[in-house]
Amino acid sequence: MKKTLVVTLLTTLAAAPLAAQTTIGLRGGISNATLSGVMSVDGSQVEKGSRFGAVSGIDVGIPLGGILDVRIGLGLAQKGGSTDAPRSITAGRSFLDVTAELDYLQFSTLLRASTEAERGLLRLGVLAGPYMALNHSCDVAVAINRPPPGSGFARLFGIRQDLGTSCIEAEGTDFRSTDFGLAFGAGVEVKLSDSLALAFDMIYAMGLSSIDDDGSRHRHLAVQSGLVFAIG
Repeated sequence: MKKTLVVTLLTTLAAAPLAAQTTIGLRGGISNATLSGVMSVDGSQVEKGSRFGAVSGIDVGIPLGGILDVRIGLGLAQKGGSTDAPRSITAGRSFLDVTAELDYLQFSTLLRASTEAERGLLRLGVLAGPYMALNHSCDVAVAINRPPPGSGFARLFGIRQDLGTSCIEAEGTDFRSTDFGLAFGAGVEVKLSDSLALAFDMIYAMGLSSIDDDGSRHRHLAVQSGLVFAIG
């Protein structure tokens, strides 16, 4: 009996690495980006807002054994944020909405711990790991809301004018070309066949490096879906 149990255990352990599969994932989705830190103009605090964008990428999943695998990814991420000048500055004048639009080529290495459910049809997992991003596009969009004469409702009835310029041409926009930090998330894969799964992920990336002289750091939340192909 003991001999049979030992043989069964050894056979299971030997077969586990063979059952694990290397995968390729194609993913895309939407994102919400903000910039951390406090900004002030003429002693008044400037309210910060978000920038909605898109994410897309490809990744390779490599099994490490047991419940662990590593996901090495390369993708495009739209980051940045907006600022809204305080009313104490803009009272009686135009309202300015400024959005920093920074797009990155992002590399990530995420460790995933996952488990199967529903008789192997679902795989639930959590992810964490570092990322590094290289800036490939940087623009500043300025929206001017001009209030009609005698009106205090500029945001509702103002004449909106959008201006755009590159970060190189605009004054006071000395953004750094790199960004790195940590990413955390969770996801689920729905098995469609032995070699194909439908994936849903939510990933939060927290920048650890300052991207400008004011000490601003990226905060980026992405919700994405895609297909995962088993290749080995």
